[in-house]
Amino acid sequence: MNANLRFSLGEFSGALADLGVMLPLVLALITLNGMDATAVFVGIGLAYLFVALVYRLPIPVQPLKSVSAVALALGLAPAVIVTGAIWNAIAFLSMSAFKLDRWIHKAFPKPVVRGIQLGLAWLLFKSAWTLIQKSPEAWPGSLPVLGQSVGWQWILAGGGAIILALILTRHRDMAALGVVVFGISASLINFGFPSLTFQFTLPKALHLVPTWQQLWQGLWLLAIPQIPLSLGNSIYATADAARQYFGKQAEHVTERKLMFSMGAIDAMTAVLGGVPLCHGCGGLTAHYRLGARSGAAPLLLAVIFLVLGLFGAQASMQVLSLLPFPVLGVLLAYVGFQHMLLARDLRGWQAWLTALLVLALAILTGNLAIGFASGAAFYYLWELIFRYFWPVKRGH
Repeated sequence: MNANLRFSLGEFSGALADLGVMLPLVLALITLNGMDATAVFVGIGLAYLFVALVYRLPIPVQPLKSVSAVALALGLAPAVIVTGAIWNAIAFLSMSAFKLDRWIHKAFPKPVVRGIQLGLAWLLFKSAWTLIQKSPEAWPGSLPVLGQSVGWQWILAGGGAIILALILTRHRDMAALGVVVFGISASLINFGFPSLTFQFTLPKALHLVPTWQQLWQGLWLLAIPQIPLSLGNSIYATADAARQYFGKQAEHVTERKLMFSMGAIDAMTAVLGGVPLCHGCGGLTAHYRLGARSGAAPLLLAVIFLVLGLFGAQASMQVLSLLPFPVLGVLLAYVGFQHMLLARDLRGWQAWLTALLVLALAILTGNLAIGFASGAAFYYLWELIFRYFWPVKRGH
């Protein structure tokens, strides 16, 4: 395994690159829904350790976005949120065990996968804009700049963008690390270093067992809307992105193995009482584009999250909250731009029309699952028409 690990500042920077997606969701689920911080961080740490050992590449671990959004919007209890991980584990371990990846793959032709990736890029831009507009709590409302009153969110976002652009021109692998250091440094200058208390703590939710009613609630509210989206983004689009970025190195990053690892990490986090987790092609783009090239990146994250969870979950919440949301938004916007570029290899108007249909529906509905279903239906209807009713040369 050592031959596949490249410990460097670039790996560390790439490891941090996906924080723009993870941190806002994790912090919100802990503070607003009452998830146990120790269970959440330890679950994420174990998931990253598992991924590092299985893939030896920077395969991402992320909170399930649809599950997190519904949980936050409806104020779901921790026991209900855990059912999202339980159902995900059952679904994806079963798909892997029964070798359903080839059959399911037919629902995800390349133009549909590219459309999902474009739709996710749009959602990343949208989330980035939301984060950038957030005025950091406890900061003064504005700062006079050239005679104008400018909100701190714009100053922080502008500073983060400048730092990102400067580092990208010279040391691309250091970009995410530089932006994170800028954001935390700005908070430390403004507030000083918080008083932290560290002590060894095990997850309190080890005995968190959902009731039958909560399991049923989690199935309808969390699992059923999420699974089609996870198949598209976490399985097929992630496998495709891995092959694009790493070539032969990613031969073992198959759809079936991703189904297994996603089910396995959700089984682990369900036992702990943590948040439901997934992979994601957006996270893979973030890790790769900002410096990660090996299993060292997820291994570094595993150590960080395990140490934070076991020895200072509450203290880590204080430290992580120092990273202003506008700075995270800048990182998220850059990841969205890089993710959008995955569609460059589409050829032919039919392929582009299919991908843009998925994108359009994602923009209109905010739901990638709707875009996926409609795009797949359109693609195969078009194939049927050309095969049986209009057998002419296509792609021009």
